[in-house]
Amino acid sequence: MALKKRFYEHERYGLTTEEIKKGEKYLRKHKTAGAIPEQESLKLYELYMIGCSFYDIHQQYPQYPVEQIILTAALRQWPKDRDKMMSSLKDRVQARVVKSVIEQVDFLTTMLSVTNAEHMAAMRKFVLDPENNPPPKLRPQSIKEYRETVDALYKLVSGAVSGDGKGKTKTSPLFGALDPKNYKDKPAIALAKQRQEEEDDVAAIIAGEIVEEDK
Repeated sequence: MALKKRFYEHERYGLTTEEIKKGEKYLRKHKTAGAIPEQESLKLYELYMIGCSFYDIHQQYPQYPVEQIILTAALRQWPKDRDKMMSSLKDRVQARVVKSVIEQVDFLTTMLSVTNAEHMAAMRKFVLDPENNPPPKLRPQSIKEYRETVDALYKLVSGAVSGDGKGKTKTSPLFGALDPKNYKDKPAIALAKQRQEEEDDVAAIIAGEIVEEDK
């Protein structure tokens, strides 16, 4: 049986060219028996899994040559284990971020609903009977606040979002889905357009008659 002189392809996973050279050199000299015993290597494995390099591990445990640590890592596939762990951690972090965003959105929308419910009754009472009801606390107090409110309402209704930096206003993707060109019911759109054109024609005729009467 031929003695092993090189790493298999899967044993080279995650190693640099220089690390492979050093590891294989140690392998040819000491064979696979040159790997650090499993129980002894556990503490080195832990350091590797938290991101320490082979040289960092060697500084912590100088009794083990760098080449021997590389050989051990290659034979036991430490790099693959670390990649799996990092991938798992990334998925967990991403899931937590998504969950956090959803919770924040839910919190803010609920808070807005509470605010609306708190002030809506007072607003309606004042609008229906301003003489016998005090003005609501939540209302524009200046021209500037009034304009900001109108602007916010316009953006909300039109689906407008922040501009592109060149003075152009973009439309929210949510409202883009409501664009008539995206409707699947094309005949209904055509019918609605025809009705609008007819109404416009009638309005133009009436306007023309009024002009004639004025003359």
